[in-house]
Formats: sequence, C-alpha cells, structure tokens
Amino acid sequence: TMLACCKGAYGSQMSGTCISMLPSPPTASPTETGPLDVYYPDYDQPSWPEGFCINTRPLPSGRPTYSTMLACCKGAYGSQMSGTCISMLPSPPTASPTETGPLDVYYPDYDQPSWPEGFCINTRPLPSGRPTYSTMLACCK
Repeated sequence: TMLACCKGAYGSQMSGTCISMLPSPPTASPTETGPLDVYYPDYDQPSWPEGFCINTRPLPSGRPTYSTMLACCKGAYGSQMSGTCISMLPSPPTASPTETGPLDVYYPDYDQPSWPEGFCINTRPLPSGRPTYSTMLACCK
C-alpha cells in the first residue's frame, strides 16, 4: 500500500509530503468532536440583546472563554436587559423565584368531598379568593 511505502521509504520525513499524498491522509492533530469544555459568547446573533453563550466547535479565535455557561452570561452579557443569555441556561433562574414551604396563613380546603370532611390547610399555592386565617383553629371555627 501507499501508506506502507511512505512509512518504509520516508518514515522519518519531516515535511510529511509522502503521507500528505495519500487519498485520506491522517492529520498531525486529529479533529476533536463534541462540545467544548468552555463556553464563549456567540457574537453571530443579530443583536447584543439576542446574544447568548455556546460551547460548540470550533472556538473562534479571540473569543473570551468561561468555565460555565452562567459565568459566560455574567461576563459577556451581564447587563443584558432581555435576559436571553440567562434564559438559555439548562435550569434558568426566574425573575420572581417560587417560594417554598408552608404559607403563613390557613385557608379552607374546598377540594374535600363534603363539608363534614373539610379541614384547613396552609399549602402553597393559595387559591385566588379563598378566605385566610392566622391560625388553623381560627380557620376551622
């Protein structure tokens, strides 16, 4: 084969001319695949408010890189009012985070099958228009 010939006759050839003449020559540095280990701003978007960070290959020359997508959004689009970059995160934060835990008030649970089986709860979310009470006892009276 031509590869065997190149290796045998030109094995120490520094120019790589013989190997480069093969139909599918190997490269000195194989092309990597998959996403990059770093994120960078995607300046190819139509405008800065529409910009976000990516980790696709190839990494354009001169782009700043960040270890995480969040770090990239903060560094490259930190004052972006549209929130586009942050919204592209796998688990983006919300403008008004959802509260957790019980409510500070109690309300009648109208989802029970009948009034004699009813009771009061302080479970989120508080249904719209439901009367509220400061204690469970006040709710039950």
